[in-house]
Amino acid sequence: MFKERARKILDSIFDSGFNALMVFKPENIFYLTGFWGECIAMFEQDEIKLFVPKLESARAENESRYSEIISTERGVGLIKSIVPYLSKSRFYSDCSDYETIRSILPYTDTSKFVLDAEPFYNSRSIKDELEIENIKEASHIIDRLYEICIEEIKAGLTEKQLQAKLLYEAMKLEATSTCYPFTLNPFIVAGGSNSALPHAETSNRKFVDGDAVVVDLTLKYKGYVSDATRTFAIKKANPEMVEIYDIVETSQNEGLEQVKEGIECGKVDEACRKVVSNRGYGRNFIHSTGHGVGLEVHEQPWLRQNESKKLSKNMVVTVEPGIYIDSKFGVRIEDTIVVKDKGPNINEATLTKFTKELLIL
Repeated sequence: MFKERARKILDSIFDSGFNALMVFKPENIFYLTGFWGECIAMFEQDEIKLFVPKLESARAENESRYSEIISTERGVGLIKSIVPYLSKSRFYSDCSDYETIRSILPYTDTSKFVLDAEPFYNSRSIKDELEIENIKEASHIIDRLYEICIEEIKAGLTEKQLQAKLLYEAMKLEATSTCYPFTLNPFIVAGGSNSALPHAETSNRKFVDGDAVVVDLTLKYKGYVSDATRTFAIKKANPEMVEIYDIVETSQNEGLEQVKEGIECGKVDEACRKVVSNRGYGRNFIHSTGHGVGLEVHEQPWLRQNESKKLSKNMVVTVEPGIYIDSKFGVRIEDTIVVKDKGPNINEATLTKFTKELLIL
């Protein structure tokens, strides 16, 4: 499986005159070897070499059985270990770290070492059966956490207390946090006025009656991400909240119906945005409709305005419209869905199954 993935990427760059890969990004190394850790991976024809610090060597031997493990020192020693190979091939690389690039370039040049992550992302955007099964299991765990939300959300509980309960249960179910870099928290748990912030930081604010509570859960299972959001109400939902919830739910359903092979990503966004705009809340829908998920929370493809890239079978994407009323509340509904080759069967394709009915707890 891993060699086939590497071969697919190598075939895609062959016409550019390059014949090898030098891989630095942990997600890409895991995708191509099964090992997630500190290392550099080199792929040339059917050979896979992992340059691994000594402290990681034993684990790399166990987790990447089809690779030659080359034990190195850390830091500068890791870079020095690849230098003898730089003159032997023409490499495509996903490296984006300035200091690393500066260390490598004295031993090669841009005609032999190209920095371009696109072939890696293009390959990863189409999931195989095992990848989809892992995302599906992550989705099942998220569904279980929403059942816990029903049991736990109440006035007096803080956002952070709910987050802690959910994270504990997730880890018991063998899921792990996504460690998304642009937040300090593993989940978004936002009540009341905080729910009007799409990427609110989870706080010590206590829930009160009448709150909208946005719970955005991203989890990994065996490295693969599922992403879903539900919005609850505590004790009561005022007419404005009920109206906006209905708009967002309708918008999301329209978007989900568009997700199929061959459609432009921008058309999914357009379908969601049209519903929201027609009901007078277009300016309150302040983010894109969705994104790909896989080894990262956000990866190709992008379901955003004017995006011409087309969906392909076995891409996995989110559909997550939202409306945010400043200083009052927000509503977002999100599911992870597999792209199918024919017309959508929403129940089958949507991996996160928890109800989207407005639950007043």
